[in-house]
Amino acid sequence: MVEKAEILDVMNQLSHELNQSHGNSLTAQFVNESLAELKKSEGVAFTGAMQYFLNKAPVVKLSDGIKLNSKEKKLWHQALSFTDLGNNLWGASVGGY
Repeated sequence: MVEKAEILDVMNQLSHELNQSHGNSLTAQFVNESLAELKKSEGVAFTGAMQYFLNKAPVVKLSDGIKLNSKEKKLWHQALSFTDLGNNLWGASVGGY
């Protein structure tokens, strides 16, 4: 089971790294906004906010055209790996509420 704290930790690290290297990018801005939404969300709202991030993040990054360094790539893939938990059912597996 994935804990909410684990998701927030990965998102915090990703946000920090993107802000250092790509502070003015749309990708960094989107990750920051998504992180803020995740922090204030609980239960189904958290699941919805995370699903929104998972759906939109690849499109934003592709449109932005930024090149990630190795640490950013690792965190990016880690954040997007939460999609492997399953579509609407994975919210029931996210603990830490």
